[in-house]
Amino acid sequence: MSFYEDHIFPPVMEWATKGFRRQIAALIAQAQGRVLEIGAGIGANLGYYSPAVEEIVGIEPVEAMLEKARRMADSASHGIPVRLTAGDARDLPFADAEFDTVVACLVFCTIPQPEKAAQEAFRVLKPGGKLVFFEHVASPHRTTRAVQNRLNPLWRKVACGCEINRDTRRLFEQAGFVYDSIDDFIHPKVPALVAPIITGIATRP
Repeated sequence: MSFYEDHIFPPVMEWATKGFRRQIAALIAQAQGRVLEIGAGIGANLGYYSPAVEEIVGIEPVEAMLEKARRMADSASHGIPVRLTAGDARDLPFADAEFDTVVACLVFCTIPQPEKAAQEAFRVLKPGGKLVFFEHVASPHRTTRAVQNRLNPLWRKVACGCEINRDTRRLFEQAGFVYDSIDDFIHPKVPALVAPIITGIATRP
């Protein structure tokens, strides 16, 4: 990875997503059992887990970000065991039906071939297990979506592979998930191109 991808973009991304933090914290607090967090990043979510969680396993492809995540894990006050590893969400190094919860927050916008990652998340969940998600997606409004489509190639380069026009709701459905709850809204505190959000919980039947 480049110096920009390893050291410049991650803190910029954390600053840019501060407006999401309260909602993400409330969502992650619903995770339970053995948890896999896809795209653990610098560990910004590690302090949000509740005592209902037995273990947190975080996977992240960028080793430089994992170094920061490990420091965050060491400083977390909840005492939950945390294991962080480098890996690819499209080919998870875990057995079938290994986790009770998979957490995905602002990560499916960036994963290449996200359909493979959704299928892998489905595979590693136990039957009845939960996908807890918070993702920015393609706008439901035609004009905004047209702007997203036009600017997406440039955005992808500047934002290290992030795409602003993905239909992640359909992606999860096609992987086999069934929604327990889903909120589809425009976030008022972030730029319009990344303001369309889906968040909620889906189950592996």
